[in-house]
Amino acid sequence: MTTSTPRAASRAALVTGAGSGIGRAIALAFSAAGTDCLITGRRADRLAGTAAAAPGPGRIVAHPSDMTRGDDRAAAVAAAQAAFGRLDILVNNAGVSSLAPLLDVTEDDWRRVMALNLDAAFFLSQAALPLLRESPAGRIVNIGSVYGGLALNAALYDAFPADGPRGPVRQPAYHTSKGGIRNLTRDLAAAVARWRITVNCVSPGMIETEQSRGLLSPEVNARLCAMTPLGRFGTPGEIAAAVLFLASEEAGFVTGAELVADGGWSIW
Repeated sequence: MTTSTPRAASRAALVTGAGSGIGRAIALAFSAAGTDCLITGRRADRLAGTAAAAPGPGRIVAHPSDMTRGDDRAAAVAAAQAAFGRLDILVNNAGVSSLAPLLDVTEDDWRRVMALNLDAAFFLSQAALPLLRESPAGRIVNIGSVYGGLALNAALYDAFPADGPRGPVRQPAYHTSKGGIRNLTRDLAAAVARWRITVNCVSPGMIETEQSRGLLSPEVNARLCAMTPLGRFGTPGEIAAAVLFLASEEAGFVTGAELVADGGWSIW
């Protein structure tokens, strides 16, 4: 019995937030599968590093941009069309968090998280739809989070240490934005099915990235790891594999779904 990588060859993708972590892994996985990939992000140097690491045969083209800006979103879609002549796959991966204590969250904090995590995912999908409609098998894959579910947030909150009179550190904006991604995925899936476009969501648990290592203390990370039934964090490559499947021909009858990759966290 032989196994093969899910087919994504001879197609073109746009992946946001691909300068590091999960986004970088997704772009490299597409390249290895033969899919050309336009990558976006705010750090030109990191995007260049991802492009330079492309294993091929798919090309990776770096396009520095800010997905919270409408002009940048339109330019990214146009750049994909100019580079590849088509767009078949959109991966809304770019995201940001805020660890401000609950009573210290400002309107600017809230809007900064929502603008990139949720607003950009909707409006970039909207901008990409004319090209995705021309694809014989258009795909949108959103990156959510297992912590977009309120029942899971309560357990996560318990893992954080107290921070004085204002209570434990929370991430209400991040959790709300990722909950929105789950609902956006279902709504878009219903709306675009008529054009043979599928829309799905991958919801990671704790993933070992540069961002996750720097965001929380080693003690908190160790506690979160211990709370995961498999006893470890996931890797960006494991999330990329899930995205590659949902973008593949084999997933043609899957839409409006959430693929949870959390090491068993949601069992609790």
